[in-house]
Amino acid sequence: MAGRPGRPEQPLNPEAGPLERFASDLRRLRSRARLTYAQMAALTHFSRSSLSQAAAGQRLPSREVLLAYVHACGGEPQWWEERWERVRQQLYGPGEPLAIGTLATPGFGDIETTSFVGRDTELGQAAAILKDCRLITLVGVGGVGKTRLARRIVHEVGERFPDGTYCAELAELSSDLAVAEAVASAVGVHAKVGQDPVPALAEALGGRSVLLLIDNCEHVLDGCARAIRLLLALLPELRVLATSRQPLNLVAEHVLQVRPLTLPPATWNGSHHETHMGEESDSGNGCADSPALALFADRAMAACPDFRLTDANRHVVAQVCRRLDGLPLALEIAARRVRTLAPEELLKRLDHRFRLLGPGAGDRTAPPRHRALRALFDWSYELCTEAEQMAWEQLSLCAGGVLLTDAEQICASAGQGAASDAAGAGGAFEALAGLVDKSLLTRVETDGSTRLYMLETVRAYGQERLVQGGRAQLAVRRHRAWYLGLALRAGLSYGTPAQASWLRRLRAEHANLRQIVTSSPPPGEPSETLLRACLGFWLHCLTSANVGEGAGWMCKILERHPRPPSPEATVPWCQAVWVAGFLLLLQGDHDRAHEVIARGERALADMPTVNGAKVCDWADESAPEELTAAFLQLRALPALLAGEAETAVKYSEASLAIGQWPDALLTRQQCFAQLGFAAMMMGDHERSTTLLEQTLEMSEARGDVWHRCYLLWALAVNHSEAGRPELALEPLKRALQHTEQIDEHLGEAALSESLAWVLSSCGDPRSAAVVLGAADRVWHPSGAPRLFGFALLTAHRERGIQSALRSLGKNEYEQAYQEGQSLGLRRALKMAFAAGERLRQGS
Repeated sequence: MAGRPGRPEQPLNPEAGPLERFASDLRRLRSRARLTYAQMAALTHFSRSSLSQAAAGQRLPSREVLLAYVHACGGEPQWWEERWERVRQQLYGPGEPLAIGTLATPGFGDIETTSFVGRDTELGQAAAILKDCRLITLVGVGGVGKTRLARRIVHEVGERFPDGTYCAELAELSSDLAVAEAVASAVGVHAKVGQDPVPALAEALGGRSVLLLIDNCEHVLDGCARAIRLLLALLPELRVLATSRQPLNLVAEHVLQVRPLTLPPATWNGSHHETHMGEESDSGNGCADSPALALFADRAMAACPDFRLTDANRHVVAQVCRRLDGLPLALEIAARRVRTLAPEELLKRLDHRFRLLGPGAGDRTAPPRHRALRALFDWSYELCTEAEQMAWEQLSLCAGGVLLTDAEQICASAGQGAASDAAGAGGAFEALAGLVDKSLLTRVETDGSTRLYMLETVRAYGQERLVQGGRAQLAVRRHRAWYLGLALRAGLSYGTPAQASWLRRLRAEHANLRQIVTSSPPPGEPSETLLRACLGFWLHCLTSANVGEGAGWMCKILERHPRPPSPEATVPWCQAVWVAGFLLLLQGDHDRAHEVIARGERALADMPTVNGAKVCDWADESAPEELTAAFLQLRALPALLAGEAETAVKYSEASLAIGQWPDALLTRQQCFAQLGFAAMMMGDHERSTTLLEQTLEMSEARGDVWHRCYLLWALAVNHSEAGRPELALEPLKRALQHTEQIDEHLGEAALSESLAWVLSSCGDPRSAAVVLGAADRVWHPSGAPRLFGFALLTAHRERGIQSALRSLGKNEYEQAYQEGQSLGLRRALKMAFAAGERLRQGS
């Protein structure tokens, strides 16, 4: 027998029966032809696997596979076809060829051996669509459960088709030309060798109401599209249900996207269940809200009878489901690992998911590409063009998704110099569109822009390919350069009309920024790249309610760069120090903030001078003076928070006296605002109003949305402190409009505390309690103390609480407070402002 790579064929016993004798004779035919299965596959329309299975002795091959096998080996087709028919009758009994209305594909009509979980929405949609649409394609990433869903759809709607339902399985085909033959074989129609089977199919199915399932079309898309288009044109009563990783792009096609199974909420820990810790939960209660969790639990109990979903392990299992994106195949393979691993151990090993979920845990009866997670994605990767593969690898570094326009630029730069279509934004767009079509990227439209998302498992595969191909460092540099560039541009937009759009823009990239800041820079990246990008962090972390995390980012950066990396880099390093000091102050870590600020001031003082001027590699020669002013402003802030009005005035006025203020840092406007607050604390409410209104005019002239929020809030506080709470509603309402414009969560929380005092003072203590409850949910996850620890405002808030308590009583107050927590802040604010407006009109 001709040598061939791979595992040798299992020996056969010809005496065991007709199937074994038939397979032995096929092996002898191949041996005489001295062909490998790879060579035979090249001569036919079938894969090596299909041809080798024909001679495995496990089942009788289809007539088409047999004839292809014989033709490749130079055998006599008619003799072998007659032999095949005799064996078929010996195995299955005499009778006519498969008749219309039977299930022609082995296993298609079998009773499901495992439970079917979820998919109620998709089942309902498909059943409704099939009434009016003649072609549905179930589209989704590999392993998402398209075949299982398709078979369940056929089971649900099969009675609508009195003339039968059929399944053509295409996974083993290696050529578009073989699609029509496979469909004909599934229906039981046998065209002569060399003839187009479509006319015979049309004759057999003419006038009949039939549903045809064509499974796994993605690798023979052209052949599927051609065959389906012809059949639909020739057979008006035919309905086709196809499964594919990408659409067929036919006019008659209705695409039904198959998503991963619904996951448990990220904050869900099963605490609402009534079982005691360590006790098992009823599957209906434990998994009802998450099909992904239900599937894992079901398959894990089947694999390991001792496994039970309990309150003790439910949270960990939910994390496993989320890490595996709710992909049914990944969940099923992972569930089998509970025979060896506890759920906690399984979760820890998911960083190496492709090794963990390898063939050792797979279903031995499944097709080879479904026995291991890596094989599943190997198949998807091979179906991609080179440009699509490069885009997949590059975008696998993007956490939290990527804006389409960003992806085009990043992938275009990735393709420069490569022999692929990726070079240029146009080629990059086509590559991205191809990945969307192949279900490897998911698109979501937000505010008129397209954002692309990649499942974590798809990302992990792309990152492995990057490492294997030696392209990881270049891809990481491109990713970092792009997003750090965005952060720098966002920082430079401070105090301009573009500020609001940049804040929203950076909000969507928080996960990408986190990934960059918390990982080590690649070799060759200039340290100034990250330091200059810090300009975009201070306001982003404040407005996105990530003050604590942002402070952690800056501490990590300064640990990496405890001093300026070079004399020329002193200015960007000092800017990063200012950002660190600002966020640490808002976080409440004043000691560390003072230490950081002092380091920045020392670095500025130590800068070398030439002819009395500081030497720095910066376009603006006044940068050292501007930074000196910025540090003085920052020193005023903790004094203000602590209620030390005179100290705050001293530093603020010293900052203003320098006469140079950086455009990208909070300096001149903030100094005036700090002076306004200090006047308020000293009881000079008229001066406070003048200063705050003056600063508000400055912000409005510059188009600065964010600072206006806080200045209007400060004016409202001043009115309240002066005993004019009824005048505070209007500036608070205007401030809320600005916070909504930039989606500023901490700004909303801060003005809510003042609004509660105003409402309570104006005779609506219940609305005040509702607002206080809603605001409470914002402060804790932000990492900032309530009202940033501002003593004046904390006392202001406490007076509002006490006023509401006196009016309502403890029980009613707590009831209203809880109502606010369940409402959410924005809804609570809208209701409170409406109530405040009614009060104002009534007065």
